Amino acid sequence: MNTKKVHIATILLALASGISTAQASVAPFQPYQAQLFATNTAMPNALNTSLTRYPSFRNQEKYNSGFAFYVDNDLLVPGSDDRDYTGGLALTLSGKRAKEYWFSLDTALSATESLLGLDTFSSGSGQRQLHSVEFGATAFTPGDVENSDANQNDRPYASLFYLSNTRHHINHNTKTAVTTTLTIGAIGLPIAGDIYNGIHSTIGSDKGEGWSHQISSGGELTARFGSSRQQVIASNYSADSSYEIKTLAQGSLGYLTELSFGVTGRWGRINTPWWTFNPANAKYTEKSSAVTPFKRTNDLFVFGGFSSHVRGYNAFLQGQWKNSDVSYDRNELNTIIHEAWAGVTVGIDAKTNISYFIRGQTSEIKQGDGDRNPVWGGGCIQLFHLKLTSIKPEP
Repeated sequence: MNTKKVHIATILLALASGISTAQASVAPFQPYQAQLFATNTAMPNALNTSLTRYPSFRNQEKYNSGFAFYVDNDLLVPGSDDRDYTGGLALTLSGKRAKEYWFSLDTALSATESLLGLDTFSSGSGQRQLHSVEFGATAFTPGDVENSDANQNDRPYASLFYLSNTRHHINHNTKTAVTTTLTIGAIGLPIAGDIYNGIHSTIGSDKGEGWSHQISSGGELTARFGSSRQQVIASNYSADSSYEIKTLAQGSLGYLTELSFGVTGRWGRINTPWWTFNPANAKYTEKSSAVTPFKRTNDLFVFGGFSSHVRGYNAFLQGQWKNSDVSYDRNELNTIIHEAWAGVTVGIDAKTNISYFIRGQTSEIKQGDGDRNPVWGGGCIQLFHLKLTSIKPEP
């Protein structure tokens, strides 16, 4: 185990503990009494306090509601090894701007929703829609990164650079949220190895010598459409502590094709509505989560969950149309994969919070050197666009 990796992980854990201790004196969250930094008194249903707490409803979604930066890496878990899902980066921009950028996939996502009959989720009483766009990169490596030869007995090198748009359909009345995501990207780009080796050279870790053998080496376009439905099944909010428990059902078609079912929850001082926190939507680097403008100073909670995936196809192991030096047939992979996660979120100030989590899953490969249960860590910083003035309707 690289001592630098242990050192980095120890510092991060100590930092999270220190922040949690510093925040312990903050007064506990009082449900339905937290000051909103963004409200609109002229908004329809203004007398309905359960709606006026949510400033992104109706036509009030802000043009820029904030952004989030995610880092996943095995460096963030003490005792981990540099292999399997070795890391990823993602930047999420939220608000109406996500559907108005020239590169936005929102129009295509809307058409896909209509084709699949999912365009009715944002109609009717209590139903709203939020938007986000995300840029990211994901990398996978075998166990022995110093070997420059293609290892047919281990998982292949693989990478993804992507752009995705997400729509969040929220039904406040029934406490359900449907999330749809459309992603396009490229796998097998040579720059993946350059970036990986550049980072590892900087931190003093071993370079990956076999990136020329990655899945779809040279580059290949790919895409994925995913949809998830979360339902609050239990919740309680009090001055001392609050909790939420949600069930999850997901479906995905594309470079990851699967069905998923699970349970997720959080407990502690919760100053944000149930639909603002969605770690269950993550697909490796892809987080598919909107950033919403709520006061976060009081947030201090732990979260966790688990899910089971019935996976039919994984391009990071099976490849696509191009021949790959190392790849697996469907019958060499496990169909049922279990995943679990746990973490903590701390509100730094009204506009900022940070999260740290550990995530792991059962092996995707049935046998050989690649038959391992990968574990990785992650961090997230979210910055919210808040003002002390009222939200004005966007043109």
